[in-house]
Amino acid sequence: MFSFGWSEIALTVIVVIIVVGPKEIPNLLKQIGSFSKSLKKISRDFKNSLNELAEENDLKDVKKSISDLKNIKNDLDPTVDFKKEINSIKDTVGSEINSIKDT
Repeated sequence: MFSFGWSEIALTVIVVIIVVGPKEIPNLLKQIGSFSKSLKKISRDFKNSLNELAEENDLKDVKKSISDLKNIKNDLDPTVDFKKEINSIKDTVGSEINSIKDT
């Protein structure tokens, strides 16, 4: 993108020395360093927040898939209907026994 040669770098240093002055160069370098550190922190925080959002969405998808699989398992389980029939027969027999005892 940008290609700086030695001549461009030397020219930039000379212009900075003339514009800023030799006494203020350390302060300028400190400000540039702190600005760079701030930009890195902001970009790191932004990246972390995007990763957290992606993980949340992935977890929601996984939870939905698990619940769908549980529903499919319950639908395919043949013992569910069998248990319902046995409980129905048990209730019917129990009510018949109670009616016989009452008489």
